[in-house]
This record gives sequence, structure tokens and C-alpha cells, in this order.
Amino acid sequence: MNSLGTRLKAARLARGLTQQELASGVASKGFISLVERDRITPSLPKLRLLADRLRHPLSHFVEERLPTDPGYLLRAVELAVKAGQAPQALGLIREALPLPLTANQRADLHRLWGVAAWSMGRTPRALANLYKAAALAPPDDPELNAAIYAEIGGVLGSDERFSGSIEASLRALHWLDQSRQGDQDLRARVLTNLAQATYRVGQTQEAITYLQQALRAATDAESLLRMANAHMALGITARAAGELALAIKHCDRALNIHRQIGQQRIANQILSNLGDAYFASGNIAEARRYQAECLEQARQFNDLRAIAAATTELARYALRENALEDAIRLAVDGAAASVAAQDHMYEATALAVEGCAREKLGNHAIADERFRRAFRMLLEREALTKLAELTAMYSDLLRDRGQAEEALKFMRMAYQRNFDQLESGIGEDS
Repeated sequence: MNSLGTRLKAARLARGLTQQELASGVASKGFISLVERDRITPSLPKLRLLADRLRHPLSHFVEERLPTDPGYLLRAVELAVKAGQAPQALGLIREALPLPLTANQRADLHRLWGVAAWSMGRTPRALANLYKAAALAPPDDPELNAAIYAEIGGVLGSDERFSGSIEASLRALHWLDQSRQGDQDLRARVLTNLAQATYRVGQTQEAITYLQQALRAATDAESLLRMANAHMALGITARAAGELALAIKHCDRALNIHRQIGQQRIANQILSNLGDAYFASGNIAEARRYQAECLEQARQFNDLRAIAAATTELARYALRENALEDAIRLAVDGAAASVAAQDHMYEATALAVEGCAREKLGNHAIADERFRRAFRMLLEREALTKLAELTAMYSDLLRDRGQAEEALKFMRMAYQRNFDQLESGIGEDS
């Protein structure tokens, strides 16, 4: 019978795939070349993924009796998830579910199911499986519990449920502290997620502390990706704390690392953060250059979140220069991109920028309505940092209207981070 390598090559050519296409996300082109020349033998989980891509059963490539242990299927699921092959992962999960799994294996299977569902944009399904995984995970497996709560924190954070994300991330850290090994890569990821959520609810200094810990953990793990993510988040928080030179330094470091490891899409998003830092330092020309570069590349990637960020920031620059029609046009475009990206932070910012431009054109009622929508959106998500920023913007608007008392009330809300009376005060005496 033909060797495994010969059968794999024949199946690949029959499907019209290059070695690179077959390998994508699972292995390297060189790895496939070595397998086809019978120089190396892939593991069964990896071979299972390759067989699925070639639309053959695993038995087509393996002469010996296939394993009955479901562990190899779980490893195949994890490989598929890491490769970004969510539909393939879900197929393997359905195959594994009826098998006699241990409590740990079943909990891990639901964890992977949650991650796959999340990558497909199915947040409710993702959370349902992750919470089931948390319920099934034995307490004597701290590594598994940490991994589950890390995923829950990530999903809740991306869904802008920041308080829940903080709670889940703290639980993940608790389990990591109980573990003998203490996965430093996972710790860096959890700390970064925790920092991003605490920053969103207005705890900037706490976020910086978490990010400094994340950077140390990422360095210990020798994980360039985690180091880059920590630097990027440190740039954002330093900008919020008014440390602009430090913000630029961290963003530059993140940009260089992401480019070094080939993460061009993420590197492009950092350009928007750099633009924001330069804008805050008063260098609008440099800020606009970074945002324009980000927007151009984001359109090539069809990266809706980066499009939303860059367009909204450009609207802010136009507003600063009193180019009001341009500010409105860019803000409307930024809000539309934010809706498509499901990014309510940038949507709220775009609405506020449009409101300020409308105000300067004398459209007070429209300005109030735009701010009211933005505040409602942020209140629902308890996004205190962004609320403080936009409340201060509305205070400036009221001051320019000549409503000094109302302006002071809103500035006090922004300073104290107490927004109980926020919506009721919008549009009073206007």
C-alpha cells in the first residue's frame, strides 16, 4: 500500500490545494513537504485536521487501528480552534460529545466549544458553553478552571460587559495562583483583559498596575504577542493618564513587535492609538497622518473596528479645526462603522463629536439628542472612563451656550464619576 506521504500528496493534488493552503493555520508548508516525502509523521490530531480538509476519513491515511481514546479528538479540536477553523472544530466537537469522557475532558470540550462559537460571533452560545464548562470542571484541576475563566473574561470584555469581565478575570487569576505550573502566557493574557476592563470602568491606575504585571508575565513566558498586547494597552492607559510621551513610547514598541511577528492587522490598529496620543500632545498634523494611514490599511483588511476608530478620530480633528461639515460627515461614517463592528465605545464617541459639530452650527436640539444617545449607550455598559470623557465634552458645550451652572454640574459628574443624574440633565434650559 502507498505510504502516508504518498496518499497525502495525492489527496492534496486531487483537491487542487498547494502545500501552503493545506498547512494554513495547522502547520507550515515545510512540514507538509516533509510529511509527503515520508521524512516525518504528523500526530494523529494534526493528521485528523489535514484529513478533514482533504475530505477523507482519518482511516484513509492510517493503516493501524485508530485510537478509541477521545483524548486525540480533544487535541484535534484545540488545534482547529487555534487555526481559526471554527466549523471544523464544531464538527469534531459533535463527534466527541457522545464518547465516554472524563469530567475534565467534558469541561474542556465545552470550553473549546465556547471559544469556537465566540470566533463565529455567537456570543450567547459561547457563554452558555463556557459557563457549563465552569460548572463541570473539577476543583482539583486549577489549570483547566483558569483557562475557562480566562475565556469567560475575554468574551464578556469583548461584549462590553466590563464588570462581569473583571470578576471572571479575577477568578482566572485565583485559579492560576492555585496551580503548580502557573502558565505565564495565560497569566499575561488574563491580566491584559483585566486591565482593559478596569480601564473601561474608570480605574485607570489599577489598569496600569495590571498591565505592568502582564508585561512581566509575558516577558517571563517569552511571548512576543502578549508583550505587544501589554505595550499597546499601556499606551492607551498612559494616554488617559496624560503621560503622552510614555503613551507614544509604548505604542511604538507594540507596533514594532506586531510587525516583527507578522500581525499586520493588529499593527495597523496601533496606528490609531499613536494618532490619538499625538493629537492629545497637540501635534494634529502627525495625528492625522497616522489616522489616515490606519484608515487606508483598515479598508484593505476590511477591519471594521479600525475603520470606526480612524474615522471617528479624524472627525475629532476636523472638529478641533472647526471644519464642521467634514466633522459631521466623518462622525456619521464613524458611527456607521462602529455599528457594523459592534463597538459601542467608538459609536458613542462619534455621536458626541457629531453633537458638538451640530451645536456649533446652531442645531442645539440635535446636539442634545446625539449626546443623550451616547450617554445611554455608555450607562448601559457602565463604561465610566468614556462617560467621564464625553460628559466633560458636554460640559464644554453647555459653557459655550452660556449655561454656566449646568456646565459646572456636568463637569462635577465627570470629575466625581457619579452619573446618576446624567440623562435627566441633558437639554435643560436649551
